[in-house]
Amino acid sequence: MLLETVLAIGMVVSAVFAIYLKETVSSVLSLSTMMILLSILYFNLNAPFAAIFQLALGTGTAAIFLLAGDTLTKKSDPKTSTKTLLVGLVASAILCVPVVLGTVMTESLTQSVELSLSSALWDLRAIDVLAQGLVVLTAALGVVILLKEQRRRK
Repeated sequence: MLLETVLAIGMVVSAVFAIYLKETVSSVLSLSTMMILLSILYFNLNAPFAAIFQLALGTGTAAIFLLAGDTLTKKSDPKTSTKTLLVGLVASAILCVPVVLGTVMTESLTQSVELSLSSALWDLRAIDVLAQGLVVLTAALGVVILLKEQRRRK
């Protein structure tokens, strides 16, 4: 239970920093950290297929955001102020209170179920897989359109 709490707190902190950091690359790396921690949490909760799928989609989405953020933003020297970092830390602490105080007891399955990867993904989670794939495809198409528009303007 301690590991789940630490992972959940790490995810909240990473997500808050992804929002509050002004440097695009730092924000995307913070978002990637959150996705990796979520994947580790899935593995810990005995959901290896969801963990692998989350890791693959998270990596792809982070790469798209990193490319778009690096290409489409102006290069400046924005420093994150101490006030912004403090607000991020306070917001993280407030959001972590329910995680620490109200941890949910999870029961792991004691029975081993033999499932193939394709069966687990397409029979049990087909809508999830298609929806997440659609999100990544939409993000990739958005980046392509933005890059073409930027190239056309130059």
